[in-house]
Amino acid sequence: MKDGTPVILCVGSEKISGDSVGPAVGDILRRVNVRCFVYGTTKNPVNGKNVESYVNMIKYAHPNSPIIAIDACLSGALNEGGIEIKRGGVNPKKALTKKQNPVGDVGILGIVDEPSDNPLSTLMAVSWDKVEKISNNIQKLLKTVLYMCLFSKTDAEIRA
Repeated sequence: MKDGTPVILCVGSEKISGDSVGPAVGDILRRVNVRCFVYGTTKNPVNGKNVESYVNMIKYAHPNSPIIAIDACLSGALNEGGIEIKRGGVNPKKALTKKQNPVGDVGILGIVDEPSDNPLSTLMAVSWDKVEKISNNIQKLLKTVLYMCLFSKTDAEIRA
């Protein structure tokens, strides 16, 4: 288990509403001043074009830090608007390319809609209200988990 300060990698594009969950979470986390490293905001997005260089930089700059990757997804597994937590990170661009290229140690996916034959159109049709609601829920979840993991353990619990 990595014991450095967590890195939160918020993946997505602010140009496509349904894909903007990650950058929206990044914006919120920056505003609430969470005690971890945050990469990916609406002004400085981490997206399919630059995610690999961000991951390489994070591994170099924060070698002992767990990476929590956040992204939007299309899924019928849970209700839309739900949140899915996965070991092994997230797969950026999976809705469009169908390729597996996991990023992160843990993944948090905001489910914006169900899969379709045209995932890009589906992502573009997602309302900003839905993105905001999902992003706020992910931020609350992260703050709770990070607080529990980082600040409420005794030394004995950390060593265990």
